[in-house]
Amino acid sequence: MQIIIMLGIALTAVLVTLLYRNQRDKEQLAARVATLGGQVVRVARTKKGHPFSDTGRGWWAWRVEWRDATTDRLSWALTTREGIKEWRD
Repeated sequence: MQIIIMLGIALTAVLVTLLYRNQRDKEQLAARVATLGGQVVRVARTKKGHPFSDTGRGWWAWRVEWRDATTDRLSWALTTREGIKEWRD
């Protein structure tokens, strides 16, 4: 019984951390697009097919599709626990 309780606590901690990080990263990416004068169309976390070779544990790559005044754009972002570390257009 104690093992089930400990596993439940660990699972809860992992899920809360993932949800918090997802929400925070998406907010920061939307703010970054807003500073560039655009509007976010879609933000998706990618595990393969991104331009970052130095991703590792704790580094998340994001595909950011956004629209500025004239065109649709595609950007890539690399985030860590501290926030956005790299942005590529």
